[in-house]
Amino acid sequence: MGSLTTKSPEETLIFGENFGKCLKPGDIVLLFGDLGAGKTTLTQGICKGLGLPVGEYIRSPTFTLINEYLGKIPIYHIDLYRMESLAEIESLGLEEVLFGTGVSIVEWSEKLFPIDNNPSPILGIDERIEVRITYEDESRRSFCVQPVHMEARSFPDFSLQ
Repeated sequence: MGSLTTKSPEETLIFGENFGKCLKPGDIVLLFGDLGAGKTTLTQGICKGLGLPVGEYIRSPTFTLINEYLGKIPIYHIDLYRMESLAEIESLGLEEVLFGTGVSIVEWSEKLFPIDNNPSPILGIDERIEVRITYEDESRRSFCVQPVHMEARSFPDFSLQ
């Protein structure tokens, strides 16, 4: 889908909202980026685009691992930050959530990929949207959005309109 740079958290929210409006039940969004890159801010925008009611508080599920929100469809916000091994992630039983009727947004998706740089993540996640976030400076973030094995779907070029 391409790349986009936002210049403020508000622009990241707008991008996320536009992105969220394009998602469908069963979509898996894998977020990659360092601490403070903007994963949770982007997720807040995505949830708004998926119809989450205004005022619903969205926070990173670092300690709970999964937060569920009810927009037009269920939204599963998964945070793998505290997971220390592939075996620990596999033992969570995330397949029911990932392959259900909602949209799954996974923070710290780097942890789903084996150490040997295999391009396929664990848990049978084949069709997915990878979002790589780069911290440019205090307010600017770059987003590279790449659908993987989703050839049948088309996505718009996102703008901040």
